[in-house]
Amino acid sequence: MRFTLIAALPLATVLVWVVALMIEPGSYSQLSVLLIGIGIIALTTIGTVALVLVGSPWAYRLLIGMVGVTFLLALARPIDLIGVVAVAMSCISLIALLVPAASRLVRKLPAASGPPVLALIVSLLGVSAPLLLGLVPYEPNGWVVFYAVIVPVFAFLYSRTIDGGLALLRFGVPLLALTMAPMMPLPHAMAALVVGVTIGVISWSNEVAVAFRPLIEKGTTYAIPPELAPSEILDQAGIDEHGRRK
Repeated sequence: MRFTLIAALPLATVLVWVVALMIEPGSYSQLSVLLIGIGIIALTTIGTVALVLVGSPWAYRLLIGMVGVTFLLALARPIDLIGVVAVAMSCISLIALLVPAASRLVRKLPAASGPPVLALIVSLLGVSAPLLLGLVPYEPNGWVVFYAVIVPVFAFLYSRTIDGGLALLRFGVPLLALTMAPMMPLPHAMAALVVGVTIGVISWSNEVAVAFRPLIEKGTTYAIPPELAPSEILDQAGIDEHGRRK
């Protein structure tokens, strides 16, 4: 229970920061606060769930990164009561994650069937699009908001191996960035192009493709030498270790 609370602290911290930005956005606009809130809550929730359920090392690092982002948010708004509370929670969360006890949450051995690194990176990068575009210190327009919201949807379709998900990352994300960039403010256009091109390049790697379409699909059958099969299976099939009928 104690370790679950440690993992949940970053999520509570980012929620407080989103409320603080809604009350006083500082140098950010309301649309920027919306994008920041969507992105940081989504990423922190993913990290919290992955750390609590399977102890993923990448989730642990992701949570530390999200707490680090909150310190950047502190520079963008004036000091007030809720700001002081939010900074205090950020400090507590960071300390809780860095103390030796928190390492017990992290799995020491690699997962037997975990996702490839590049497949994980491209999925998290897609989910982080709202946060990355929201942090740009400039007023976003509707095109920025649309792009920032649609990219995580494409990443979700890929992560759930839904038909077309891989193609949307390879073609949809970079093409949307190229076509929408001229209609965005220049700082957001540059950020959207970097996100779109990066996702597009990574999604062409073999790791990303295999994670979407495994070389051996679940439920398929393939031949193995009979001498490698368990004896009980051979007995049920009525054959000996040489593959001959008994």
